Order: sequence, then structure tokens, then C-alpha cells
Amino acid sequence: MSAVTLQAGRLSTRSEAVWGTVVSVDVRDEDASEIAVDAAWAAIRAELHRVDRVFSPYRTDSVVSRLRSGGVHVVAPDVAEVIDRCLEARLITRGAFDPWRAAGGFDPSGLVKGWAAARCLDLAHRHGLRRVSVDAGGDLVCRGEDWPIGVVHPDRPHEVIAVVEAAGLAVATSGTSERGPHVTDPRTGSPAHGARQATVVGPDAALADAFATALLVDGVAGARWFAALPGWSAYVVHGDRATAWGPAFATTAGATGA
Repeated sequence: MSAVTLQAGRLSTRSEAVWGTVVSVDVRDEDASEIAVDAAWAAIRAELHRVDRVFSPYRTDSVVSRLRSGGVHVVAPDVAEVIDRCLEARLITRGAFDPWRAAGGFDPSGLVKGWAAARCLDLAHRHGLRRVSVDAGGDLVCRGEDWPIGVVHPDRPHEVIAVVEAAGLAVATSGTSERGPHVTDPRTGSPAHGARQATVVGPDAALADAFATALLVDGVAGARWFAALPGWSAYVVHGDRATAWGPAFATTAGATGA
């Protein structure tokens, strides 16, 4: 776990193993009944598995797998949306995020988790829940009052190295501590080595997910495209040091000793 919610108070949690990770939903509405939470969770759980059926590159029957094998018929309306978001992220990151250069063909996994987490948060809101967070394997989206989110140390999983207040924001983390060097530099085809861990905070969950992946590739050199983005913040661990940009990490900017 690379980021954790630190909020106190009443808590109802639901979780599901999907997308090769665990997706969990925390509800902190004081007046929400377990029946209401269960109803919202049923809709969210159905969406999690629908997203898996459409976007998983590991399922031979998914839309993405058919695209990877040369198919051109898009059968899900949101596939075009995800492709557009991937194009946007590739342009902003100057190619540090490029799902078209993944092994085997187009793989939007580095953006879809954040994109889908935001959809799940919207579903919870439509079911009347107001203080909710969704954690999709390190990609968090929060709604309601401020949620304190702790960034976990890449080597010491019980230690928090930075805290950010997230209200209506997305927090995405990509790193090598849990899955090893699983991110590839799309420009070289080699494992990414720009950073050991990158946490991004901003208003768009899909882009936050993609930016965290791109900063794992670029490391502190990613400042050339990231630092100019209004409303965005990042905390990048490289070697035994950490560098931070943006208002969310204003008190820890220039951090060392990660």
C-alpha cells in the first residue's frame, strides 16, 4: 500500500480483488445505513468488473485485447474516451506515458485505474453517500470534507513520509516497492529508473494515475513538464531523497532522507 487514508471517525469499508489489485471503498457518512452502503457497493462492484471486461489486457475477451490483436471495432462507448485521455496524457508528459508503446500493443492500464476510481466515486455519490474515498491499488479519489492521505515510505510500509489533505482531489502513487520494476520507459523499452516512487495530487484521477507512472519514468527530470501544470502537486522519491512540487506538499518541498 503506497498511500493510506488517515481520517478518524465512523467507517464502513467494502473491498474487491479485481484488476490484479484490491479496490476498497471507505464511507464516513455518519447517517448512512449499512443497507445504503451495500446498495452503493453493489453498483460499484458491478462497474469494477465491467471495466475489467472492457479494459483488461490480460483477458482475451476484453475490448482492449481485441484492439491489441488488430481489431478495430469498438463495442464499448467509453473506450474512445479512455483513448482520448491517453492521448492527452501522452502529450502532456512528452511521451513519458505512452500506452501505445507497451509490450504487446495498446495498454491503458496506467490511466484506467484512476479513471475508473473516479467513476466509482460518482456512483457512490449518486446513491446518496457524501463522505467517500475509493482506493484502487494506490490511486485514491476522495469526496466530502478534507481527507488526510499519508504517503507511505517505499521501504518501510508502516511509515508515512508525507501527508496531503485531499478534498475533491485524486491522489495516485506509482512505485517499485510492491511489484518491482514493472513500469517500462516507453521511449527506450527498458525498465523505468527515474524514480523509486511518485505520488501525484490533482483534480483529475485519470491524469493523476498517468502522471504518477510518467514521473516514475522521468523522475525529477519530469519537472520540465509537470511543474508548470496549475493545480497539480507531486512527491517523487529518487534514491534516498525526495523532491516535491506544488501546493499539496508545500510544507515538505525539497524533502530529503526518504
